[in-house]
Amino acid sequence: MTPSKRKTLGVFMNKGDQNFQDTVQNIVRRRARELNYDVYFFLTVGHRESSNFYDEQEKGMFDFAPVEQLDGILVTPDTYDMHGFRHSLFDMLDKRATCPVVCVRDRQSQYDSFYTDESVSLRPLMKHLLEDHGLRKVCFLAGYREHPDSNDRLACYLDEMEKHGIPLPPNAVHYGTMWSRGIEEAYRHFFDDRETWPEAVVCANDYMAHALIDQLHTHGWRVPEDVIITGFDYIEASRRSIPTLTTVGQDYVTMVTLAMDHLHQRVVEREQGAAAAHGIHHGIPGALSIRESCGCAVRKEDPLLNLTVQKLEHANRQMGVREVSQTYFAIELNTAQNYEDIHNTIFRKLDDIPTLRDFYLCLFRDEQGYAGRITPQVQLISAIRDRQNAGMPMEVFSREELLPALADRDEPQVFYVHLLHQGHSIYGYTIIQFQEGEGPSQFYLHWNVIISIALRNLEYQGRLKALYEERRLSSITDALTGLYNRRGINEQLDPVWDELCSQHRSICFISMDMDNLKPINDTLGHHGGDEALCVIADGIRAAMPEGAFAGRIGGDEYLIVIPDCDQAGADAFSQRFHAFIAEHNRSSQLPVGASVGAKLFRLAPGLGLDHCVNESDLCMYHVKQSRHAELDAHARFFGKTRRG
Repeated sequence: MTPSKRKTLGVFMNKGDQNFQDTVQNIVRRRARELNYDVYFFLTVGHRESSNFYDEQEKGMFDFAPVEQLDGILVTPDTYDMHGFRHSLFDMLDKRATCPVVCVRDRQSQYDSFYTDESVSLRPLMKHLLEDHGLRKVCFLAGYREHPDSNDRLACYLDEMEKHGIPLPPNAVHYGTMWSRGIEEAYRHFFDDRETWPEAVVCANDYMAHALIDQLHTHGWRVPEDVIITGFDYIEASRRSIPTLTTVGQDYVTMVTLAMDHLHQRVVEREQGAAAAHGIHHGIPGALSIRESCGCAVRKEDPLLNLTVQKLEHANRQMGVREVSQTYFAIELNTAQNYEDIHNTIFRKLDDIPTLRDFYLCLFRDEQGYAGRITPQVQLISAIRDRQNAGMPMEVFSREELLPALADRDEPQVFYVHLLHQGHSIYGYTIIQFQEGEGPSQFYLHWNVIISIALRNLEYQGRLKALYEERRLSSITDALTGLYNRRGINEQLDPVWDELCSQHRSICFISMDMDNLKPINDTLGHHGGDEALCVIADGIRAAMPEGAFAGRIGGDEYLIVIPDCDQAGADAFSQRFHAFIAEHNRSSQLPVGASVGAKLFRLAPGLGLDHCVNESDLCMYHVKQSRHAELDAHARFFGKTRRG
């Protein structure tokens, strides 16, 4: 939570860009400011019809959200219409919430709830159709079978038909989707057979009503002349459709205002230690709006509607611009090579998001770095405050805080939290604060998805780089000793050799040949020979000064390169190496030795690398020849060991 002295409310909501959700946001923002609360909207994206893995991963919000730190929670359960989400939401609240919880537009939970009283809201519409219009062949387009509101509206329809003594038509009910998808099937159900053609179809919500009207128009039928269509919910589009839609409005403003005031009361009671009864359910009646789709209203000039149409036309024009900017945002962000590129691209594209005020990008991390999963620790990667570049703070903090201290302000704040994930990886989250009176749009939701994809690309780039580096190291490294191989030595020297020569740098090449590898292999087997080779490598590592490097360039041959080395440095290396070998031989039953030849060079243009290596080899061979007696004694040791 932000480190202010204000209490913090959490709002759990899915799809923040629709009419009901927009009303919730507006009222919560206003009342929170009046009551001095900070608010976090824990926003998810998911559509029942999509059934994709991305939406399924949005459930991670319920594991991520620090509900234990909240002072109050407002929930909109029926916005989570994806399979299993409602269960996951309430399972999280039941197990983790210790503060007051209030639900909006839901009456099935154990928590305090404010909702439309579905047992009475549809009745005025049904009575209008059955009594004022005198209709008898009335059908009902329901939502999907497990939708609670749709089922209550269906029950109202069935009850009113029975009360009026009207038998149900054979095609009385069809189960739809609460959306436009599948409307062709609904049309065939109601209108394929002229004998069962309904006089009216009551739809469980306005979205399906609009889609059914469009389908009827496509087939050449007129509303209301050929059939009456009504809706439920009073969405904004119902006022400007052709024809305007007869519908039942839900009083969301009253509903959410009462819920917020009730939640505040619960928070105060909890702070005072007062015991409060829970499970209070408060139903609010709907309001019938009679319009053209039932034939009872005539279109007339509506100044408010004209203003709405103007706003929509402006929004449509802006949408085209935003689609272009979003495309280029995706292109630029997905070429990012690091997190700094992501931060700079987001800040550079702020003009495409004029409603944004603050932006924070936080990534989950563990001891190894960015984790790709929800972790207790988070790092603030990117910060934009008051549309100014606040840089890359890189501050590590507890996930329970959501944001570090730099995000605090004097006035109450409203943040939107969105998880960033792709596939099985959950990278982190964004926190956005919009300008006054603004909220998330589809553009904002897509914007977060684009950031998620960019983070996935960085993850994949990191994996590819690690794999490449692993393969590269294996190609230049001797697998037995861990030193470079011949290719590795060349890779270290070739890119800089000409520059070293032009600078007339001093350099020491040390060639080393292990003593009596064959007798060791013959006596102790290749395992013993491998062990001896590794002892020599350990001695080289122990003796090398900083900046030097070494390789095993043959079966028992080694090469050490020491840049900026004089004779004293070469002698010091030899002394350290021989001291290491002597110490090993005192305590080991596998005595080893090596002939060491060092050659110093003052580099100059035209001097070849191979020449330097050959010269150091000659020095090593001279040393080896001078040690014949010692080498023979060493060979005889292993011969006796073998005979014994």
